[in-house]
Amino acid sequence: MKTHYELLEVGTDAKADEIKKAFRREIARYHPDKVQHLGPEFQAIAAGRAAELTEAYRVLMDETLRAEYDERLKGGEAASTRAATPPIVERPPEYRASGAEAASTAARPASDRLPSDFVRKAGASRLRDAVAAVSGALPTSAAGFDAAYDIKGKAGLFKKTSQPVRLLVKFVAHVDASAIAAAWPDAIRSSGSGHVRVILLLGAAGLAPTRELAAAVAEQRRKTRGAAPVVVPVDVRDWEALFPPDTPDAVRAIMQRLREGAA
Repeated sequence: MKTHYELLEVGTDAKADEIKKAFRREIARYHPDKVQHLGPEFQAIAAGRAAELTEAYRVLMDETLRAEYDERLKGGEAASTRAATPPIVERPPEYRASGAEAASTAARPASDRLPSDFVRKAGASRLRDAVAAVSGALPTSAAGFDAAYDIKGKAGLFKKTSQPVRLLVKFVAHVDASAIAAAWPDAIRSSGSGHVRVILLLGAAGLAPTRELAAAVAEQRRKTRGAAPVVVPVDVRDWEALFPPDTPDAVRAIMQRLREGAA
């Protein structure tokens, strides 16, 4: 558990102005208007973290409460108490978005809503756990991608050993033709001899129509010599994925585990 100071990323000797500035910075990342286009799972995570930040701010801005908290820290007792996840987190009035700001965010096109650090970190953590649980694979690195995993092939009783998979993960605002075109060259350059390369495109604001995505993949395949990557578009809001016929079983199993966890 993080302490209140660690949550706000300030020192234990931080002054009130520094704490207030840090709170404004951190709470802005989890404001409901910033995550309203995401699924319930991410909204719940954001609400829980916002509640933790608000409690840290309340305690550290009150001289008496802060002194008591510091005493508990010295005794090794205090840590940030994770608040129950509420559907709505109350904040001081000066940190609430105005109606105009909320309307502006809601009206913004999905493609303009860039994945926040929160979405990347929360999504990457969930994915990492699912990959480890299903395949035991550990993270590796691949230029141009947010994460990568090398999954070993499995031997079957009545069929030959499946090919190893290099899973290439990229978070994007919206999975569309431009997102596929941007990720494709990096996947081609990715090492991993003998691996089936799978691009997992995670869209924070959803997916373009299936026909558009299929046309985009076909266009990239026409330009590619040799084995082409498999593209699996994923709507991070509910972890629903579009699986091409050649999607490896290991990738299907990972996505199934993610969907079950989000249900």
